[in-house]
Amino acid sequence: MVGRYFKNASLIEKFVIPNVIILAVLIVSIGAISYVLLQQQLKKQAQDTLNNGYKLFRQLVNDRESSGLAVAYLVSQDPDVKKAFAKKDRKLLYKYVKVRADLEMLTGIYDIRLHFLTPLAVSFFRTWNPERYGIDVSKFRRIIVTVAQRRTPQRGIEVGLKRTIVTGAYPVLEGTEYLGAVELITPFNPILDQLKELTGMDSVVLISRRAATHAEWATKAEKVGNFLLYYETNPVLRNLMLQAKDKPDTVFVVQNYAVIAKPIFDFSKRNIGYLILGYDLTPIIDSYKELGIYILMFVFVGLVVSFFVSYMIFKKYVEEPINTLIEHTERISMGDVDQKIPIQSRDEIGRLAEAFDRMRVSIKKVMDLLK
Repeated sequence: MVGRYFKNASLIEKFVIPNVIILAVLIVSIGAISYVLLQQQLKKQAQDTLNNGYKLFRQLVNDRESSGLAVAYLVSQDPDVKKAFAKKDRKLLYKYVKVRADLEMLTGIYDIRLHFLTPLAVSFFRTWNPERYGIDVSKFRRIIVTVAQRRTPQRGIEVGLKRTIVTGAYPVLEGTEYLGAVELITPFNPILDQLKELTGMDSVVLISRRAATHAEWATKAEKVGNFLLYYETNPVLRNLMLQAKDKPDTVFVVQNYAVIAKPIFDFSKRNIGYLILGYDLTPIIDSYKELGIYILMFVFVGLVVSFFVSYMIFKKYVEEPINTLIEHTERISMGDVDQKIPIQSRDEIGRLAEAFDRMRVSIKKVMDLLK
């Protein structure tokens, strides 16, 4: 059917219809390829953005660990602290209740806690609750036990009894004698709030059940497979963001939202859970859509212009010479052999016109002889 149509179609139809089809196919193909490339670029940009967010998270944690360790070191060198440990005199440490408030004002970090512990890990004095002491925390405060055993400073994230913390702990020594440890505890959750403020990223924190077996908050936490939901900045996005937990370090793009799960390590580099970061890609997608529209418009205009130029060339140098040739051959068929056929080019059509003109001359000679 198509072959029959083109067999009987005019030259201009044989030129225009295939070119229109090719033009449409090219536009669709370019649009599809552009979409795939933009999707790949979008995913790469999302991965870079989320990885940078995780790096910033690690930097914020590291800053708090370093600050905690620095303060713990300074406190551990205080003669009153050493005297308090040596004589078991808690009254000497009450001055640090005010120091705690001063540190909060100085650092801008809310709920800073100085904690003093005697060997192996028995709470001796808490600046946030001075009257509560004598509690053995060695079963779940692994960082303090490590300080006591190694007599070296330690810092990192730890799952506590009531919450997850970032701490820096320093041994208190008198000569070679280990008197105890002092640590500066900062809360973990505000780091995620600060991360959202700086980057716009939402986060979900999952703590493994094994790492939280001792935690009191674990009994009330929502269970998510082998994990416990510890903290989230946007509960509306919970189900969407939890899709990333089964494939850590893999970017998922769902509903214009990119999510990735990254490991959380404690002070001993043990994986205690995952930080799931989510980032709204709507502004980026909108910019890519705008760019895609511009690309398609540019391509469309370019193809249309090239098609129009090709059409004009075809019309002037193919269709019009052939129509002229047809007109003259019709005159010859009616006996008019006096008018010369114009030869406008040296291409195939020009050579054809030249051959027809020679035929016209031959016919004219024959007609003249017959007369």
